[in-house]
Formats: sequence, structure tokens, C-alpha cells
Amino acid sequence: MSFVPLTDRRDTERALRILRSRMTKGCHMFRRALGWQGGYQEKSVYWNHDETIWSAFDRNHAQNRYWCAFGTEHPDKGRMLDIIVECNPPHSGVDRRCAGAFVEQDGEIYLAHSGKIGGGRKGIGKSAFLNAYPHGNWQVVQWPDKHETEMVIIGSVDGTRLPVQIAAFVREVERFKQYAAKGQKRSVSTPSEPSFSPEFAGKRRPYTVRATIESRCDHGFVVNTLQAELEKRGIARIGKDCPRDLFVLSKNGRVRFLFEAKTDLATGSIYQGIGQLVYHTTGCANKPQRVFVLPGMPKAKTRAVLTRLGIKVLTYRFEGTRPVFKNLDEILI
Repeated sequence: MSFVPLTDRRDTERALRILRSRMTKGCHMFRRALGWQGGYQEKSVYWNHDETIWSAFDRNHAQNRYWCAFGTEHPDKGRMLDIIVECNPPHSGVDRRCAGAFVEQDGEIYLAHSGKIGGGRKGIGKSAFLNAYPHGNWQVVQWPDKHETEMVIIGSVDGTRLPVQIAAFVREVERFKQYAAKGQKRSVSTPSEPSFSPEFAGKRRPYTVRATIESRCDHGFVVNTLQAELEKRGIARIGKDCPRDLFVLSKNGRVRFLFEAKTDLATGSIYQGIGQLVYHTTGCANKPQRVFVLPGMPKAKTRAVLTRLGIKVLTYRFEGTRPVFKNLDEILI
């Protein structure tokens, strides 16, 4: 089932109110000048201490579009702040020139972004961002005129983890712009000194059409948190690329651990994860430890197969809005 955009102003107004409420709750408000190509204007910005991003909203900033801007610089550092990314849905009707949209599927309203990244510099644009961000939750949006486009589904506007989702997306855009400013492309191959590129994140529910979309958002959040937990344990040479979720390199550059994360225990997810772990370690001179990251233990029959394949299971569960890994220290022994 495709996503469909909200086109009635009453619906988009309500979605904006919910979005603004989620993003400003508990935040410190500042009045700061926000700059963009060709101008600047003083606005109220809301600093989220936990996610270390600010957000700003305006219902009437431009003709037929709401203004939703985000950045990472702490407002205490200056009177002028740079905008990292805007996600500006239209007030009503269809306007695909807007980078943002409120879209609906199965009764749930999501914030979406087209991937059209501004900045006025060479190498910054939608096609470049799409190529640099293959792990994004790209989904088909069906417009009223039957035209279809792909957009990144950032998260449910009423979701409790929406600030986490938006913060991670903002940082992905920021890294993309930094690479473009240096004339570099984001690599999807194994780096000699691995780098970690966090993905944006969402939430998980039981297996439904809605949960399938939301679990894809969860995937990035789980991988991000696992990376942070590894760093806390003094593991520095951590990387990821397009086909692999997360890996740890030894001092001589060999892969020591390969992690593959899934956000449900559905049969298809289990089969896919096993295939990815086996495929990406076959042919390695020194077999890496294969680690399957799951939101709980699979059935006994599946566990027996994993054991025979030399795959360890790392489990996690959400406590509040954060995933907690239950047996990570045992895995790393």
C-alpha cells in the first residue's frame, strides 16, 4: 500500500500542530536569526537538549507551505544559526516543489521528505542525497494525479520517538552536506579506517502493514545505539557500508565482528538476516564472529540452526524510547 499526501488544509494544520507539539515539548526557546540563501529572519527556535538539535516552525512563512526548519548548532553560541534542512509541507493541494509532506497510510500520519536537499553548492541535490543515503526509509507516495514519487518517511508525527527520528535525519543531511562541501562522495565500500553513519529511526509494533514501515525506521535507531554501546566499551574501529549494518575491524584491518539487525522475529526477517550474515562472511580468511541482533530470542529450532552456522544472537528490548542490549558483553568475549 502506497502512502498518500494530506491535501486538505484542516488535516495539514492538525498534523503541523501535533508535529510542533512533539518537537517543542520540554525544549528551551530562544529568539535567533536563521539564515538561508538570500536572506535571514529572526524566529523562535526550540533547543532539544537530549537530541541536541533545534527546530523552528512558521505557519505562514511562505505562500502555500508551512516552514519547518532544523539545525544542530546550540543557540547559545551565536545570534545567527545555520539551517541544516527544511521539511516544508504544503498548506493544501499538491505541490511537489515542497521538499516536505504530511503523508498518510493506514490511518497514521507521517512526516516525509523528498530528499531534495538545498544549499546552493555543487554536489548537493536530491539525486546525490539518494545515492548517499541508501539506508533511508524510502517509500512510494501516490499523489492525487496518479503520479508516484519516492520520499523518506521520517516518522509518525504523533510518535513518542519523533524527536529521535528527526534528529538522526538532520544529522544524516548535515554529514551529506559536509562531504559535498569538500568535494567528496559518501563511500559504500569498506573504509581503511571505518566510519559510522547513523541512520534515522522510528518505532516498532506487532506485525502489520503499519508496523512494517515503522520497523524500518527502528532499524537505524537500533544500529546507532549499538554503535554507541560498542564505543563505550572502548571499541573504536567500527564501520558500516551499504550492504552491512555494522562491523568491527581488528588492528590489521580484518573484520572481527559482523552485526546484522532486524526489528522483528518474522520468518522472512530471520531468513534474510541469516543470508546476509553468511553471504558477507563467506570467503573471509579469518571468519568474523557473526552476530544476529534481534528484539528477542527466536524459537528453539531457529536457535539450533543459528548455532550450527556459528551465529550468535544479541537481543534487545526498548526501555522507554531507547533499545537496551541484554547480552552484549557476553557476545564480545
